[in-house]
Amino acid sequence: MKTVGFCTHFSQTDDWAFDFALDLAKKNQWQLNICHWLNSPHSLRRDMVYPSLSEQGTPQPINPALLTQLELELRLCYEPLLGDFTEVAFKLCEGIYQVELVRCLRQHLLDLVVMGYQNPVEIGFANERPILDFASELKFPMIVVGPNHANEFWLNRAAYPFLAEYHLPEGSWQLIESVAL
Repeated sequence: MKTVGFCTHFSQTDDWAFDFALDLAKKNQWQLNICHWLNSPHSLRRDMVYPSLSEQGTPQPINPALLTQLELELRLCYEPLLGDFTEVAFKLCEGIYQVELVRCLRQHLLDLVVMGYQNPVEIGFANERPILDFASELKFPMIVVGPNHANEFWLNRAAYPFLAEYHLPEGSWQLIESVAL
């Protein structure tokens, strides 16, 4: 593994997932890719998005100026938290996030996905599957952090072979498939 992808939705569990992903990237000398899916009021039509990453407003059509503004907002949010860590990239993503995430993994843009536990309806992705259901069937390594505290980790089967590389505290993790979903 060389790249950890952190996917944010600006929630408490995302804060925990970011801290874990950053620590993991530092310990293993991996690149950290900070990804954010653009929010849209439309479930299928994704060419109109909200003009802020964390707030809703009047949807605007995607254009280069808006993308530049949103990427700057993403950078300003996370760069102060990186300290002296420089192996980082920022990526704004469009489309249905679970579909696009699989596409990124298939193209080998990410080796591991770290995401905070979230309810798809609460983050504006009502047409998405619950995160643990999605992760349990994903053929690529994924770790979900939360939902109750920062040291609660859910690994899918694809992530399990790399367990030693994650530096997880004993007793803090379990396989997603071992949970009644």
